[in-house]
Amino acid sequence: LGSTAEQIAEDICRSSPEIIGFSTYLWNRHLTEEICHIVRRILPSAVLFAGGAEATALPEDLLASAPFDFVIKGEGELALTETVKRIIDNRVYDDVDGVFVKGSAEKSKENQQPVINLDSIPSPFLTGTIDSGNYQGVLWELSRGCPFKCTFCFESRGISGMRQFSLERLRKELELFESKKTNQIFVLDPTFNCDLIRAKKILHMILEIAPQIHFTFEARTEFIDEETAELFAMINCSLQIGLQSAIPEVLSRVNRKIDPDQYADKISLLNSAGVIFGLDLIYGLPGDTIEGFKHSLNYALTLQPNHLDIFPLSVLPGTVLYDEAESFSLNCMNRAPYSLISSPGFSEADMAEAEKLKEACDIFYNKGGAAGWMFMILETLDISPCDFLEDFYSYIAEEDRLSEYDESKITAIQSSFVGELFKKYGAESLFPVMNDLIMFHGALNASLNEGPFTGEIITDYTPDSVITKSQGTKLLKLNYNFDDLMTVGELTLEEFLFSFNPETTWMIVYNKDGQIKPLTINSDLTRLLQSFEINLPLKEIIEDNSALESGETEDFISYGLSETIIYVT
Repeated sequence: LGSTAEQIAEDICRSSPEIIGFSTYLWNRHLTEEICHIVRRILPSAVLFAGGAEATALPEDLLASAPFDFVIKGEGELALTETVKRIIDNRVYDDVDGVFVKGSAEKSKENQQPVINLDSIPSPFLTGTIDSGNYQGVLWELSRGCPFKCTFCFESRGISGMRQFSLERLRKELELFESKKTNQIFVLDPTFNCDLIRAKKILHMILEIAPQIHFTFEARTEFIDEETAELFAMINCSLQIGLQSAIPEVLSRVNRKIDPDQYADKISLLNSAGVIFGLDLIYGLPGDTIEGFKHSLNYALTLQPNHLDIFPLSVLPGTVLYDEAESFSLNCMNRAPYSLISSPGFSEADMAEAEKLKEACDIFYNKGGAAGWMFMILETLDISPCDFLEDFYSYIAEEDRLSEYDESKITAIQSSFVGELFKKYGAESLFPVMNDLIMFHGALNASLNEGPFTGEIITDYTPDSVITKSQGTKLLKLNYNFDDLMTVGELTLEEFLFSFNPETTWMIVYNKDGQIKPLTINSDLTRLLQSFEINLPLKEIIEDNSALESGETEDFISYGLSETIIYVT
């Protein structure tokens, strides 16, 4: 990650391999080509080949752009095995189905070798080829293919339809992941829940074997029912769901459907169960306009996803939309990432406007963790999500420092912007309540991002011990009682202000083993906790905090050490 082509090439060549393969996708194609040229200079006799989405879509084009000896179209297990055997035996391989070499006779676009029986492929995990214990996360394939034919998606190529690995094999792999203490599993299936009965069996299997591992699934709302939502909520997981557009006429042009009311009902099942999920939007789809995209953006944010990922349309080679691009008058980049430049409904200026909304949403909503509270601002001020995000973009663009807004600064930016917005709308009296919610959720977000204390937990200490506040421990000063604040949502900000009086409250938000916990404390304990930021011996800190009774101090230190709020250095 972050390495240059030269560094990657040198690392590849260090062991002088004889055959080197590259997985090529739109996000890494240019880098892969650069690496391949460098490797060819260092190891001129090595056999270089490529596979992946770019190789499948444009095999001849990829051969022409980099010094590959061959590329493989489609699934690689059968074609690559046969090709390597022939290389070892010094035999020609240009006639292997799915293999393309420079100057070879033109091959059919469907010239591939899909694996029909997926269980015939040895598991890289069960055979030990890949040790999942060496990685932070694992890519887990449960099936191949997709039953849908969305024209913008590469999965729509539809080779051999849907195929599935057996549940017996998946159980063995899952047991191995659990034994290896795998932290994260990214399920590769484009639609995990399209076979609902099978999906429920897998979720029950996860609940039984590996409930602590975090899973990421791609899902479709059509196949979400109350039982499935409850199963998702029972395991440690997040979902990514394609919305793409909220306009049925736009989606029909890319072979998708939506009933906005039914879609919202399905999403409400996830929200009611407490499932973490994100939505995807695409701007620039055929027939869409900037006004249509704004409508979709407003719709998506009213569903209150945990995050909203927004992308410009990419017209990917190998997709149906790529073949239809001329009929829709789509003006696109002719190299990866193949993004739309303009269309009859989306001018270049419209694309730039949509990009600004995407950036504002990413900063305020996604990075700022605003899913749980932004709707309160919108309801209070009676403004749309798009109007809000446009105002926010203008606010941050004034300083021309968009790239510097990382998670550590976003809460302060959110507070400042919302404060000005409430003033603009004549709602200054409500801002202290809203600001408490912004600061509290900002602390939750910061504690989660900075992570738990991971060192040795030491609960014994002496007067000479140096005790330090953990990185995931955040201290808050609120205008109102925390328990009262938790009624906002059930109460409007106006109703809250009428029902409760201000009450200065000090709080700790801390990270214990990845679980974020809030704790209300008094002002004396607040000063004690602040003292743990200056790395003095405990006896000096206690002397400086003489207002605390010794028993209260000892109880707080013991609790703080056991909960990793603080730690002994």
